[in-house]
Amino acid sequence: MQHPNRVRKEGLSVLASRRNGIDRLSLLGELDRSNVRRLERELRGVVHPDGAVVLDLRDLASIDAWGLSLMERAARRARSGAWQLSITTGDGAVRDAFESAGIGHLLSGPHLSDLLDAGDGDWSPVALSPFLRQRAGQPLAVEAR
Repeated sequence: MQHPNRVRKEGLSVLASRRNGIDRLSLLGELDRSNVRRLERELRGVVHPDGAVVLDLRDLASIDAWGLSLMERAARRARSGAWQLSITTGDGAVRDAFESAGIGHLLSGPHLSDLLDAGDGDWSPVALSPFLRQRAGQPLAVEAR
């Protein structure tokens, strides 16, 4: 789990939590070409067959075409990999970006995370892969797809 104060330095912070078998990755900052591969690796680290993952984008300030492409790939992998993916965002620039790109159908609704928070039990922090912490200071190689 990254500390939210690192958002300014890295552009993106990802907070991982788990509750009742559901993994949630909460994104803060900006999802763009410079950090999309890191998020992709972190997402792969929590995905498992018959699992469920919530990508909580409510605190994401912006997303570029690279980030939107990642969301499309993740949705395709979820459908073919027998795991559930829910993407939630609030109103604003990120939701507008999904709609403008024609992929608003990928969004689960703005209040999914609120509904999950209302149930029994608390979200517990989950540590992300040690590999990710080791590479945090290194530039990411990004491949065009």
